Amino acid sequence: MRDLEDETLEGRLIAQRKVIARLVALAGDEALRAWLEERSVMQDQQEDPGAVPSPGVGIEVAIAEEIRHIRDEAERHRPG
Repeated sequence: MRDLEDETLEGRLIAQRKVIARLVALAGDEALRAWLEERSVMQDQQEDPGAVPSPGVGIEVAIAEEIRHIRDEAERHRPG
């Protein structure tokens, strides 16, 4: 039963990503695109890029990754 719940949740998240990406693409707003671009990379303020991330940073990485997916999907649907 757990697998079905995971698949349902994943399917819903993917659908939401696609809808959001389409809205971003249709909006054509440069400020929104710049905001997505800025947030598509996690800013951890560490000087050493090879440093071990601090605990709890996994959520921040997931957020940046999802924003990157939305940004990329929006670019594919952008008119012109």
